[in-house]
Formats: sequence, C-alpha cells, structure tokens
Amino acid sequence: MPNKNLFLNIYKTFISFFLFALSLICIPQLCAQERVLDWNTFRQQVLSNHPLAQQADLYRNEATAGLLKAKGGFDPKLGYNYESKNFNGDPYFDYNEAELKLPTWFGLELKGAYNTARGKYLNSESRLPANGQAVFGLNWTLGQGLLIDERRANLRIARIGLQLNEAERNAQLNALLLDAAKVYWSWVLAANQLKVYESALSQAQIRVEGIRESFIQGDKPAIDTIETVAQYQNRRLDVYFAQLELQNATLALQNYMWDPNQQPLALQTLGTAPILGPENAYKLPEMRRDSLLQVALRLHPDLLYYENKLQSLNVERQWKNEKRKPVFDLNYNILGNGWQFSQVNFGEGPRVLSNDVKFGVQFSYPLLNRKARGDLQLADIKIAQTQLGLQQKRLNIENKVKQYANEIDNLADQVVLFRDFVGAYRALLDGELERFRFGESSIFLINSREQRWLDTQVKYLKLLSEFKKAEAGLVWATGAF
Repeated sequence: MPNKNLFLNIYKTFISFFLFALSLICIPQLCAQERVLDWNTFRQQVLSNHPLAQQADLYRNEATAGLLKAKGGFDPKLGYNYESKNFNGDPYFDYNEAELKLPTWFGLELKGAYNTARGKYLNSESRLPANGQAVFGLNWTLGQGLLIDERRANLRIARIGLQLNEAERNAQLNALLLDAAKVYWSWVLAANQLKVYESALSQAQIRVEGIRESFIQGDKPAIDTIETVAQYQNRRLDVYFAQLELQNATLALQNYMWDPNQQPLALQTLGTAPILGPENAYKLPEMRRDSLLQVALRLHPDLLYYENKLQSLNVERQWKNEKRKPVFDLNYNILGNGWQFSQVNFGEGPRVLSNDVKFGVQFSYPLLNRKARGDLQLADIKIAQTQLGLQQKRLNIENKVKQYANEIDNLADQVVLFRDFVGAYRALLDGELERFRFGESSIFLINSREQRWLDTQVKYLKLLSEFKKAEAGLVWATGAF
C-alpha cells in the first residue's frame, strides 16, 4: 500500500507538471490568436514603422541640412596665401598674407589681415614695413545687395523650408493613412463576413442532419433532404469565397505592417479583426461640419505647403528685384606699421579717413539689364502660378470635406435602416422556423428567409465598413491625421 500511494503521488506530480508546462506553451499562443488589431494600434504601427512614414521623416532632415548649408554663407573665412620667386640664385620676392573675413547680415564684410613682403625685386606698391603690416578693413555693398543679397535670401528660404518640408511630410503621412485605412477596413469587413458565412454554414449543417434524421424516420420527404443539402453546398461556397477574400485582404494589410527593423511582419502576428458595430455611426452636426471645414482651410498640409512655397518665392522675387540695381561696393582698409597704427587726431577732420589707408570703389551696371528684368518676370510668373494652384487646392479641399461629410450622413441613415432590416429579417426567419416546427412551413421558405437575412447582414457590414472609410476620408480631407 505505501508503494502504491507513492506511485500515485509521483503520477499526480507528473501530471500537474505536464499540464503546467502545456499551459506555458499553449496560453501564449491562444493569447496571440485572440489579440485584436484595432484601428488605433494599426494606425500607430503604420506611422512608426512603415517605409513611407520613415521616408516622410527624412523631409525634416533634408530641411535641417538645407538650413545648415544656408548658414554656411555667413561663416567666418580664414585664408593664407604665400608666393615666392627665386631665379639664378637670387631671391626675387617672398609674399605672405594671412586674413580673416567676417560677413555680417547687412551686406557689410569685415576683414583683418597681416602681410609681409621681402626680396630684392619687389614692386614699389608691394613694399611693406620690415616687420610686416597689419590691415583692418571692411567691404560694404551700397547698391545691389544692400537690402538683400544671395546669402540672406538663401538663409530666409532655408528657414521657410523647415515649415515647407514639414507640410510636405504631413501631406505624405496623411495620404498614407488614408490608403492604410481603406485597406484596414476592407480587411475587417472580410473577417466579419467570413464569420457570418461560417455561422450560416454551421446552421445549414445542423439543418441537414436534422432533416436527414426526419427523412429516415419518415417524417420528411426526400425533396426536403435534397434542398437542404443544396443549401448547405451553397453555404460552403460562400465560405470558400469569403476565405479567399480574407486571405487577399490580409495580404494587402501586410503591406502596411512593418517592424522597427524595417522587416515585414508575418501574417500570424497581425492579430484578429475587431467586430464591426454601429458605434459612432452618426450624422455630423452642422457645427461640427463648420469646425472641420475651418480646420481644413487653416491646417491642411497641402495648403500649408502652398503658403510656404509662396513665402519662399516672394523672397526669391525680392532678391531678383534687388539685382536690377547697379553694383556699388566700397572697400576701406586701415594700414599699420607691423601691428602699430598711427594715432588718429579727430580734430583733423576728413584727413583722418585718408591717413595710412587703402580704399576703393567698384561700380557696374548693364545698360539694358535684360537678364535681371527677365529673372524678375519669371519670378512673378511662378508666384502667379502658385497662387492659382493655392486657390484651386483650397476649393478642392473645401469640397472634399463637404463630400465626405455628406457621405457620412447618408451612410449613417443607411446603417440605421439596415440595422432594422437585420432585426426584421431575423424575426421573420425565427417565425418561419417556428411554423416549420408545427408543420406549417417548408424548407424552401426557411432557406429563402435565411438567405434574405444573410444578404442583409452582409450588406449591413459593408455599410459599416464604408462608413469607417468615409470617416478616414474626412480626416484626410481636413488634414487632421
């Protein structure tokens, strides 16, 4: 007896351990199968990992790089120049020049330099003090480039480019989510349709077994058995077609499912589709319509893109207009003896500007100036084209918002109508089944009632799916993705 109890205890322990281990293996799989892929989870997955979303994020990097490049036009510039000549053993000359140039915002460039010159055969104008010469000066643009120059124009355009590229990024994400939403709700519809057809197939199978048993017992004629089997075969075909539709919809959905390593997710990791229900399938209040329209006209990324494009073109036009002016540059440099500069006596008046200095003036102007005038005309044409495009885009967006709002209201009415239809046809089917129990109906009438109820359910699910797609379209039209 003790040995028998010991054996039973070991056996119970083994069974408990086996069931526990089996639960560790099976429960995660069951949980994975029961995980529902709702719209918010899917949307976040698309925005986080889809290649087009990753590509859209590069617009920010591109704009930042463009701004960095434009700022480089104002970088201080350090330079050094050395020139030497030696012929037949005679050192002709050695020139050294080190300089630092500092551009500023208002067309003024500051300069600091140090020069040395040695040799037997120096040009007279190139002779310098024995210990070299320090130079401090400036170059000031007083004509073309005074109000705006190419460096300032590029920097302003690059700053506008931050908002322009952000708008382009948002527009691409907005379009991506619209396509993803259409595919997602088609997948949800296919999954829900399959459940309806599988349920109908199960009921048809139960009916076949019941009618066959009644025929064997002599309660039902053979024709009822044939008709029931035919209906069962039709239900099998419905399930086959629904399975194929779900498989294709799942493959289409997989195009939008990626992991953080930019690898497509396996089909089994997608999760199950949620149940389509009439939640939030209501008409839009008039106040809500107006609010969405205002949001679209103010924040839609396509409109923001055009508006920032216009700002960029206006800066470009300002620079093209500036180039119509003559070139008039002034340079002024103070010269030193080594690092020693002459003391300035401000009582000497204008002479203080001419002692130990080097200055010059540069002036030029094309007599017809056709290049500058042509560039300005082209800039005006680009602005006019962009303004027309903005007007057209604004009208398109306004009408799209209204169209999707109208579609949502229309679909909301149809959803309510078909929801009542589903209940009514189910009541008719239940009534026909009750009459059949008492011998007052036929299999033909039951199949007819069931087919109408089934068709109404499928139509109801399609309307719910179309309603969700219309909601996604309205979000896309407003740009509030």
